[in-house]
Amino acid sequence: MNRWDALSAIVAAFPTEPYVVTLGGTTREIALQRRGQNHLYVLDSMGLPPAIGLGLALGLAGVLPDRIVVLEGDGSLLMGFSSLATIGLTSPANLLLIVLDNGTYAATGNQPTAASAVDFVVVAAGCGIEGRDVATIDDLCGALAWARGVAGPILLRVRIDTTARQAPFLLEDPVLPGADFARYLEARHVATHPA
Repeated sequence: MNRWDALSAIVAAFPTEPYVVTLGGTTREIALQRRGQNHLYVLDSMGLPPAIGLGLALGLAGVLPDRIVVLEGDGSLLMGFSSLATIGLTSPANLLLIVLDNGTYAATGNQPTAASAVDFVVVAAGCGIEGRDVATIDDLCGALAWARGVAGPILLRVRIDTTARQAPFLLEDPVLPGADFARYLEARHVATHPA
């Protein structure tokens, strides 16, 4: 499956939830498909999306009913691998970490990552995180439906190819989408906790 189709399935399954979105093509493609205030684009911060998502999941537990969805790449996850241990230790029930694994550092020329030597689902399980490995769009849709109905933390390793869509770069000041995301969280809180 390609990243575009995987992202389409993910945003269809979790259309209004808060997202932390990794850098590069993932950010560009999801913004082209369905840009929204509920997406926090982590521009040029490789390895940080799971930690940011964890902070949101812990901070918003009991405040928002939503699942926090983190979209991460295999190379970026490997750079911030220690976050899995902290996620397992703190065990946020509202965290869903989706690793889009194409086996490469696509943004810099498709150099191979070490993902082929790592079973992310087994590592996640060792950290106390339930996970699934998916390789087809049908498996992904099934895993997303399953993830919606069970307590987290959850890791889905989504195996994708290296196909990329032409999409414009997000060249705006990162403060702007960050402010949009903060407004979205405030509006969601007001909507779920009316005065």
